[in-house]
Amino acid sequence: MSERRPTPPLVALRAFDAAARHGSFREAAEELGVTPGAVSRHVKALEMRLGLRLFDRFNRSVRLTADGARLAQGVADAFERLEGALDAVRPGRSRQLRISALPSLASKWLSPRLHRFSEDNPDLDLIVFAEDRLADLSNGEADVALRYGEGPYPGQVARRLVNERLIPVCAPSFAAARRLNQPSDLLDVVLIHETWHDMPYANRMGWKAWFESAGVEDPRVNHLRGPHFSHSHLALEAALSGRGVALTSAPLAADELREGRLIQPVDHALTNDLAYWAVVLPERADEPKLRRFLNWIVAESRPDRDAETDQVT
Repeated sequence: MSERRPTPPLVALRAFDAAARHGSFREAAEELGVTPGAVSRHVKALEMRLGLRLFDRFNRSVRLTADGARLAQGVADAFERLEGALDAVRPGRSRQLRISALPSLASKWLSPRLHRFSEDNPDLDLIVFAEDRLADLSNGEADVALRYGEGPYPGQVARRLVNERLIPVCAPSFAAARRLNQPSDLLDVVLIHETWHDMPYANRMGWKAWFESAGVEDPRVNHLRGPHFSHSHLALEAALSGRGVALTSAPLAADELREGRLIQPVDHALTNDLAYWAVVLPERADEPKLRRFLNWIVAESRPDRDAETDQVT
């Protein structure tokens, strides 16, 4: 076997890879747990060793040169192959299925159903990350991500699970004490809001959009008040406690509605082109454990699935 040519230190390649992905020595340093100066020194040493300028440097950012971009792709591919080789020999890792999901989706929809997948796949150890940020699948942060948006997520394999429907829900006792027969009646009660302002499609969400889609013409629609919650599961808990009427995602309220703990007081839903998706990397879509999970969750999200489960139990 021929001798390998000496390669730059791994720490320098790690610093270069992180800086290339973030476009910033500071953000690369945060990822690696070192100082920006250390990242800069490692990158500079790599440039001197190769005799190439890898970055154009600006006050608050860096940008790859043409040579840097070519190297960045090769280094990223090499780290991915290295991580794959380590995973192959790491005890237990091949048995793990790491799922990233939004907190409300994980709490109100995924967790109550995931036991059915576990029962059919006892060889897999499931790990669920409930987080608002999007997991970086290419960086190995998760095997599959459950996302909410318009899709279809170019460069990834995305399976549509269920289309969004926003409906009003409240506790039966709350509705019994009030006259709630038509959409405009909800203007006279406490409205529980979910915070959508940081999403690009916020104008298609929320109570104002719901009232407008129901044809309610009332100046109060432009001045809606009530408590605001950052996550759907918190708004649902407030509704369950009889604090008002929440406008929430129908899939997330499905269990409480079926069990009678919540009701939909007015029969109107706000629909749009948003949906819940299961997303994996294309190069991993045929892995047996991911294929099994994707097939299961697509079937699980069918509108008639919960009705079938009730009949069985």
